[in-house]
Amino acid sequence: MNPDCEIPIANIPLNHCPRFTGDVYTYPSAIATFYAPSDLSGIGGGFRERIRCTPGWRSGEARQDCVFVRQDPNLPGICGLRIAQVKALLKFKHNRVTYPCALVSWFKLVGDSPCNVTGMWVVSREIREDGQRLVGLIHLDTVFRSAHLIGIADPSRYVPYEIDYMNALDAFKTFYVNKYIDYHTYEVVF
Repeated sequence: MNPDCEIPIANIPLNHCPRFTGDVYTYPSAIATFYAPSDLSGIGGGFRERIRCTPGWRSGEARQDCVFVRQDPNLPGICGLRIAQVKALLKFKHNRVTYPCALVSWFKLVGDSPCNVTGMWVVSREIREDGQRLVGLIHLDTVFRSAHLIGIADPSRYVPYEIDYMNALDAFKTFYVNKYIDYHTYEVVF
């Protein structure tokens, strides 16, 4: 548990939430377990990934991984999923039930089909009417696995030299959802 990982939560209407006065604990990572139907291990075999959300990564800036979140299990591929960036991993106890959660910043699909050149879906940040990023608190059971996003550069501008893996999600407006990162992503998500 990492008490240094504090995320300010603003503009959340408290009248929609139950009264809660207990402790909230944060932690730097969580494990996602998922299954790939055609894997040699069969349908009973699973894979594990560590989802990270730390205030500092390797003596640098924060690391906040992106994830696929299950939205509708009845829809195939990305149509039944949403993409989010994990801003904080936390848990709290309410009425003697522990809730492991993630505070996430949402992305939305751009268009109704993948890019006809790359075959990858395009996403952008989901923004509220007041210009702020749309955030949500989700149960960790809804996290399917990690997602890899590739920034799409504006063809009329140069890509700044200062962009690296720590700030790329803030440097671009749109992103490709990388289905080629591994065959599990290709098979299960697309």
